[in-house]
Amino acid sequence: MERRMNYQDHPSRFFLLIARIVGFLITGVFLLFMVPEFIEILDNKSEYTEFWIFVFYALAMIYGAGFLLSFWKIKTSAYIMIISSIAIVLYGFFDTMSWAVFLILIPLSFSGILLLIYSKRMGK
Repeated sequence: MERRMNYQDHPSRFFLLIARIVGFLITGVFLLFMVPEFIEILDNKSEYTEFWIFVFYALAMIYGAGFLLSFWKIKTSAYIMIISSIAIVLYGFFDTMSWAVFLILIPLSFSGILLLIYSKRMGK
């Protein structure tokens, strides 16, 4: 009979658990706050429907897709989450020209970095 590995059996599996919890929270915030705004922008025929708003929402959806992919392909999803979080922060920086936007990079890329650490330790 094959024994299933628990999170306490290997220390690096803790990284996977924390990465999935943080990724779930951040993806939930994206879906909770940004998708209704996106639908409102699509319904509104004003001049606020700019191409760059669509780019931002596309980056947010790529981040969410990277999180969903983390349940099957850990290393690929880690790279997707890190690259999309960097792109989101660069978008925010160019939009506001404020250095404080780079503080958003910490929670956005945290779960991707943890997934990358887990994949390097486990050799996946």
